[in-house]
Amino acid sequence: MRNETIFPDVPLPEQLTYEFLGTFARSEYALKCSGFAKGSRKSVEADWDKFGTAIAWHFSRVKAEAFRECVDYLLNQPPRKQVIRDGHIGWQESAPDANLPRSQQTLLMVRRVRNNLFHGAKIWSPERSDDRDRDVRLVSSGLVVIKRCMALRGDVEDAFRFGVF
Repeated sequence: MRNETIFPDVPLPEQLTYEFLGTFARSEYALKCSGFAKGSRKSVEADWDKFGTAIAWHFSRVKAEAFRECVDYLLNQPPRKQVIRDGHIGWQESAPDANLPRSQQTLLMVRRVRNNLFHGAKIWSPERSDDRDRDVRLVSSGLVVIKRCMALRGDVEDAFRFGVF
């Protein structure tokens, strides 16, 4: 087996990339196992919006300064959304809907961070950001938020930590 970098040219520390993607995957599993799932007999996915609504009260009462700073960063400096414009891939500013609970807005931004990273926009796209510090801060903030949100409900935390099904 050749020794090759899994994420060549990723503008993030490799360990941060692995930790974020692994944590996100565990979160999706935990949500589905805890009743935060949507779909049919043909497919299922984590229902992040339902979860965001369910934790809104607890989310708003988290006092940890690091968590609050990460939430503020994700909402005030949100990740851009990749779109097709005039037949070409580009980036679009896309703030979350201010009418949604803050928890739901924040988790939407975390999902966008994941989409930009996982689907290659932050690795291979010619339009990827040259602002490494911003990318690192977005991913790091998303990681802090995911971990804290998983702990806001015991059933989700158990599934996240122990793989309880």
